[in-house]
Amino acid sequence: MKYYFITGTGRGIGKALAENLLKNEDVKVTGISRTATIKHKNYSHIITNLSDLNDTESIFFPTLENADEIVLINNSGVISEILRVGKLKNQSIINDYHVNIVSPSILMNNFIKKYQQYENKRVILNISSGAGRHNIDAWGVYCASKSAMDMLSKNIEIEQNFYPEIKRIKVFSVAPGVVDTKMQEQIRAVSVTEFSDVEKFIQMKQNKELAGTDKTALLLLRIIDNQTKYSNVLLDIRNIEN
Repeated sequence: MKYYFITGTGRGIGKALAENLLKNEDVKVTGISRTATIKHKNYSHIITNLSDLNDTESIFFPTLENADEIVLINNSGVISEILRVGKLKNQSIINDYHVNIVSPSILMNNFIKKYQQYENKRVILNISSGAGRHNIDAWGVYCASKSAMDMLSKNIEIEQNFYPEIKRIKVFSVAPGVVDTKMQEQIRAVSVTEFSDVEKFIQMKQNKELAGTDKTALLLLRIIDNQTKYSNVLLDIRNIEN
């Protein structure tokens, strides 16, 4: 049996990931998010607000005997306010760092602590962003938190090399491209006076340049299925073969 733990399964990429995985009889999925929108015999859900660290700290991974594969996908991400630094609410800054990097870091720590000594296939796949690799006006906290996700992922790879190869956990941090999600709706609604690049995102929607969540999910799962093919921790989904 293959076991997947996925954050943000209430909608968007996370939901698409779970639904595609559940087409396979040998997969069990645990969703981690504020809302449960999937019903399936092999699906379970942990209702959690990842902006509340007490919620996140209460999540522990189960003992899984004879598992063929164990995967953690840190998919949840948020931009509470698209505003330049100096105009943000302090609580928005705290919320976004909690969801985008602090909670994923806690989950990774608990995942590695639990499964480091296993000898089956274990993968951590973090959904990062091109914003973590390129500066974007009015996205400062989001850019910084996704950059932190990339750096922590790279550091984990270094640390895993100190274990015997059979016990190492593979880690990736993947920029998924511009995907047609609720976050994109939020981005397009911002005034150009607050966000200078808003017209670019409006045009991408009008020109049908946004990737669908289902296609994006399938490409992300392809990385996990072919993990030995990818030697770099940092990946861009646009470079993954269709």
